[in-house]
Amino acid sequence: MRLYYALLIFLPSILWSQAFNQLGQPNFFGFHYRAVLPMQQMQSGPQNFSDSILQTELTPIDGYTFGGVLRYGLTDLISLETGLYYNQRNFSIQSTRTDSMLSVDQRLRFVQFEIPIQGNIGIQLSRSIYANAALGGAILFKPTSVATYVNPSDKHEFRQVGLVDINKKLGFDIRTSIGFEYRNKKAGVFYLGGTAFVQLQPAFVLLSRYQYENFKQAAFGDVNASGFGIDLKYYIPYTRPGRLIFQQGPIE
Repeated sequence: MRLYYALLIFLPSILWSQAFNQLGQPNFFGFHYRAVLPMQQMQSGPQNFSDSILQTELTPIDGYTFGGVLRYGLTDLISLETGLYYNQRNFSIQSTRTDSMLSVDQRLRFVQFEIPIQGNIGIQLSRSIYANAALGGAILFKPTSVATYVNPSDKHEFRQVGLVDINKKLGFDIRTSIGFEYRNKKAGVFYLGGTAFVQLQPAFVLLSRYQYENFKQAAFGDVNASGFGIDLKYYIPYTRPGRLIFQQGPIE
């Protein structure tokens, strides 16, 4: 069923992208995979939350993004790129009850969808090799809150909740990319590069809660999900249409 919906979404895009636009430049459809890494310099390293006897440390550990990308040609070296991406971020969480040193390790998975919009400039280095630089942003959609819990021993429970307010499901980020690509008319376009992105709002609010029978303790705070990614892209080669089925000729 998911594959069916994916085809419904991307098939019109594929058909539209493999054609010349009104500026006489080809449009391309491709696939994009990004390995997402946290960066301490972007305040996306370990984050601490505490309240009385509960102490929680959240650490971004890895993540990935994948989806379809469209390149709209403006000139031979200037283009606009957009697409639809699935993004998953993973976090390692350690919670401790400080008065008893009871501690647990958990993992939290957070999902959002992206619609990036970037301007791209290429510099031709050789016949087939180009250096690229891009600048733009993305619209982010966070569909739901997420949660995980564990019972390390009888009646003790640690619960981690990534809260997404119903009025804050949309977010935005700014991003910049640099990379290199190899262009081949028959094989397509292969791209390798990196992207740094800064989310303009917190990704979610972490609610960390400990409960033992009727005793409850909670800590909470905003979570930053900015970071850096290693990008791999592949654009399907464009082929010009063959000869017309009905050849033009004199009117008889």
